[in-house]
Amino acid sequence: MSSNYNPEALKLFIELKRREAPDDFWAFCLYYDPLFFARRPFLKNVADAFMRVYRSYSDNVIYRLAVSMPPRAGKSYISSLFIAWMLGKFPQESVMRNCCSGQLYNKLSYDTRNILKSGRYQAVFNCVQLMRDKKNLAGWSLDQARQVSYFGAGVGGTVIGFGASMLAMTDDLYKSLEDALSDTNNDKVWSWKQGTHDSRIEGCCCMIDIGTRWSASDVLGRLEESGKYNEIIRIPALDENDKSFCEEVHTTEYYRELRTETDESIWCAEYMQEPIEAKGLLFPKSELMRFKRADIIGKGASGTIGACDVADKGDDYFAAPFGDMFGDKVFIKEVVFTKDAVEVTEPRLAQAILDTGCDQMRIESNNGGRIFSLNVRKTVKLHKGKCEIQARHTSQNKETRIIMKAGWIKKHCVFLEETEYKKGSDYWWFMKFLTSYKREGDNAHDDAPDSMTILAEFVATLGLNVKKTKRKVGRG
Repeated sequence: MSSNYNPEALKLFIELKRREAPDDFWAFCLYYDPLFFARRPFLKNVADAFMRVYRSYSDNVIYRLAVSMPPRAGKSYISSLFIAWMLGKFPQESVMRNCCSGQLYNKLSYDTRNILKSGRYQAVFNCVQLMRDKKNLAGWSLDQARQVSYFGAGVGGTVIGFGASMLAMTDDLYKSLEDALSDTNNDKVWSWKQGTHDSRIEGCCCMIDIGTRWSASDVLGRLEESGKYNEIIRIPALDENDKSFCEEVHTTEYYRELRTETDESIWCAEYMQEPIEAKGLLFPKSELMRFKRADIIGKGASGTIGACDVADKGDDYFAAPFGDMFGDKVFIKEVVFTKDAVEVTEPRLAQAILDTGCDQMRIESNNGGRIFSLNVRKTVKLHKGKCEIQARHTSQNKETRIIMKAGWIKKHCVFLEETEYKKGSDYWWFMKFLTSYKREGDNAHDDAPDSMTILAEFVATLGLNVKKTKRKVGRG
């Protein structure tokens, strides 16, 4: 629907859709929020699939549907409307809706309840009224209900004493990419779904699972692999013509740019709904940009940035890359990469900060990194260095962080040509481990890619705003 719509024509359109709304879910969507749904026609495919769920339930046939689409597409909104519409058709029945957290569950419950209370909904289903003594978010009922009409929880929460007679829905069971790629968390979510979610399903209750297709081992992947679904809807961010599935959600240019900055496995899963298991090298030599020192000497970098992964085990490497900033590119000009003990790495890092003219430095504070950073800061200050040094604790899964930032590193970081450093040097070993890092498994050392991830996260925090500081550099 054009933004230059005629008010009178819109009013007529809404009235026509109101008359169709009791028996046609897509008409209900267009009636309830005409501008939103008219601008997102791809949601009609979802609405039509929801109608097949409705018809199956009406015929006492169990129907299982899976829906995956890019973030911000409106999947939770249309799902809330469908639940409200189904309760309008069958106000005596019950719906269970589970998601990744209790906080999200409360929001979805609140949103769905507000739809039922709205004047627009009441104009279609005026017999549907909330029971006055059961209006809490954890579970609420309609006047005609045989039991609780709407209930659920976040993963790990308790759903006891209720049963879903009409519809059982999961809406994003994973909080983040880290959760989705964790085998431990996947097993936890799967066990909770089987033991808690599935145990509350009654009779001919239909099932809808909504979420990103992360991997073959997530809930949707396992159910698809076992042939449990009657229908699967996948809506990719870019269509077969490399165009945005909906310019209203995000433009083609936005998605194409995002694709260049995102690791292939993440892009395929979260945006294209094509889960692929991580295979091969994450940083192959052919995908890394290269430069020669002569290319940047005297060019006037906006600043110099550094990052440090302090070795936490005897066989780990101490890794600290330094880069000059030119626009949105980081030219990695020096690296400290060694198995030396802390007595050696503390003064070496301090000297590298002074020698490179580093303006800002982030040191991972896990495993003694905070004390290490304080000692380095003192040494740099003693020699009149002006580098801003910060310690930062990281709690996220290391492998997931590396994968998430791989695309950014390959697009924004430039490494020295192989002819620019000697075999056996710190830089040589650093690049050897970086370019041999596998997407999944059998990585003896992750220190090089981890330090680059710390640097990438640091630049993201600064917003590419790395500025030179005035300093007097001196040697001890």
